[in-house]
Amino acid sequence: MENFTAAFRSDHDLQQAVDALRKQGVIDLQIEPGAEPHQPMPTSLLGGGLSHLSTAESPGCLLQIVVESSRIRQAEDTVTRFGGQLDR
Repeated sequence: MENFTAAFRSDHDLQQAVDALRKQGVIDLQIEPGAEPHQPMPTSLLGGGLSHLSTAESPGCLLQIVVESSRIRQAEDTVTRFGGQLDR
């Protein structure tokens, strides 16, 4: 397994990336609001809807992705296609 973090400026871009990554079969996705250090713990997005994205509306949202090693390149390409910036 591999993991990496991507930063998104827009909630819309983040939602699109999450949808695409879920379809690709990533192992886990978590959102961390990057702008405010006192936000709640990261919210897991697998097995649930995207209703928790309201906590990620501030600029600088981080998405943590866990994926099989053989699919990391595909996941990174998906993130960048939707405007995410990789942070490894």
